[in-house]
Amino acid sequence: MEGFTPWPDNLARSYRQKGYWTGVRLGDLPNEWAEQYGASEALVWGTKRLSYRELASAVDRLALGLLKDGLEPGSRVVVQLPNSGEFVVLCFALFRIGAIPVLALPAHREYEIGHLLDLSEASTYAVTTDPSHFDYLALARKMRASGLALNKLISDREARPGFTSIRHLLEGPNLSSNEVHQLDDLRPDPASVALFLLSGGTTGLPKLIPRTHDDYAFNFRRSAELC
Repeated sequence: MEGFTPWPDNLARSYRQKGYWTGVRLGDLPNEWAEQYGASEALVWGTKRLSYRELASAVDRLALGLLKDGLEPGSRVVVQLPNSGEFVVLCFALFRIGAIPVLALPAHREYEIGHLLDLSEASTYAVTTDPSHFDYLALARKMRASGLALNKLISDREARPGFTSIRHLLEGPNLSSNEVHQLDDLRPDPASVALFLLSGGTTGLPKLIPRTHDDYAFNFRRSAELC
């Protein structure tokens, strides 16, 4: 990826030898967890609950739905969703197909979002339909009309004209074995960029911080151990 400096070979080799990096791809984790934990609860938000098995199934359904909708491996997707199940499922679905989420904050508005879309050359922007804090749908439409590379919009819940609905895609049937194999064939390199975090932006617009599958999976494991 242009502008991305990989980890130095000697460090990457050392981290793999020590078992810090295991070659895991973030998009494979839900299926691994489903095998380990099955019907145990994975996600709780509001009145909704998903087991690990249900989470893995939802991730695969959404990943295939996004592929059929035209999202491609390597595409950057600015994700501006609240802390919700849809946020978790979307991110893992993007990891599953090798698309790269750019994790925006709910407080960001036109100035920051326009910058992130331009800097990342994102083709897709995901927002919430919840109007309780801000009209993100209007912001998304304005961004698409602004002449950036943006050509796809995603909503988390209700379907809206011009938006692909996460909830709608999740209501589809479970995948066939051939469809699962189709997703498995898209597995990205564990050393490649999995997602972009943002710098604090306290002295200007935020910068993009690339994180790889290898190093962020290690982050997950160590954070869980500490918690």
